[in-house]
Amino acid sequence: MQTNRSRQLYERAQGSITAGVHSNSRSRAPHPLYFSRADGAAVWDVDGNRYIDLGMGNGAVMLGHNHPAIREAVAAAMAVGMSTGFETESGVHAAELFKRLVPSAERVRFTNTGTEAMLHALHIARAYTSRQAIAKVEGAYHGWFDSVYISTWPPLDQAGPDDAPVALPGTAGLMTSAIQDAVILPFNDSLSTERIVRSRGKDLAAIIVEPTLIDAGFIPAEREYLLTLRRLADEMGALLIFDELLTGFRLARGGAQEKFSVQADLATFGKAIGNGFPIAAVAGRERIMQASAPGPGRAAYVGTFNGHAVMMAIVEASLGQLADGNVTRQLQSRTEALIEEFQALARRHGVPAQMQGGGGHIHWYFTPEPVRNYRQAARGSRERYAAFITALADAGFLVSPNYLMHHAISLAHGPAELDQLVAAMDKGLAAAKQAAQTKE
Repeated sequence: MQTNRSRQLYERAQGSITAGVHSNSRSRAPHPLYFSRADGAAVWDVDGNRYIDLGMGNGAVMLGHNHPAIREAVAAAMAVGMSTGFETESGVHAAELFKRLVPSAERVRFTNTGTEAMLHALHIARAYTSRQAIAKVEGAYHGWFDSVYISTWPPLDQAGPDDAPVALPGTAGLMTSAIQDAVILPFNDSLSTERIVRSRGKDLAAIIVEPTLIDAGFIPAEREYLLTLRRLADEMGALLIFDELLTGFRLARGGAQEKFSVQADLATFGKAIGNGFPIAAVAGRERIMQASAPGPGRAAYVGTFNGHAVMMAIVEASLGQLADGNVTRQLQSRTEALIEEFQALARRHGVPAQMQGGGGHIHWYFTPEPVRNYRQAARGSRERYAAFITALADAGFLVSPNYLMHHAISLAHGPAELDQLVAAMDKGLAAAKQAAQTKE
């Protein structure tokens, strides 16, 4: 593919935009791509190249790009002229529908991004418990702010023992005190997690977990591990917070809490509820959510764009499409079929590899065994992944060069796109095998 126009835009963008992109995750060699339109499962760059999208807005676009119901909801909301700074009837409708679909949500409040939702959740947890420290799982991403951008994709040579992870800053610029207050837990290791939590339990305001580590590909929790976290939170007087930004409505209609039958005190949602538009939510037990209501000693819950009229119309439309659970079931069925095809191909090529996924989230690990935690994922073969993903890109798929980044399909990825993906994976595994032989 020729990408001269993208290259020119990149050169021009560097005169006004740091690094030429508005999110560092979009940087890639030799230059980022710039896009002009999207529809269904496909996106087109400014050079006219068509790609089958396997990023889908970092998993946010569950129904497909430019979905008619979402497009119509935006147009209708824009037509009445409402934008921001007001409460609207659609905000009530959206909350009622959300509450009906997510049984664990006794109360819900909307905000704009996953990072903001987690900020609000931590304010509520600290106000409710009168404690400061936060426990989080190693390798999980919960947003870019100080309290949680810790031990996210940490370098293994600095991360400490497998059963006693060290808190490491995820970026420059974090407050030192946030790192000192962080307690890092090894995912799917109940014994070590219990020991660590008990050592700091009386300081903990919250234990945060992404019930499936999707920002490290796709690493599902073992139910016993989530039950351990639930029990420890109760015993220590801390709140259990599920980050359901990516698992919500994909793993089950009611999210990971429904799938695993483990209820959190608070949970953050986003992505699927807006099908690519900036919207997120905090939901949870009524008595705990009340800690964000107006009043002395309570956590503020404010934001000019919270409950934005257009976004509320989008939430109504998105949840309306997801309400009967059919989209979630179809995506799960398609994901399972892809995994079965990939594993058969990997065996035929003699490549030690795992495809893991659920609800349309997918990722590939070049490891001999299924991946249970961040460190196993990080120890996978980068060379094989690079060769595999290059073959997918050559076949016209938009993929991430980052071997720990997640991928996703949407409802718009039909039989034709999935057949093309299976054929590309076949070529990718052949390339991965050749890359390993060349290295040896």
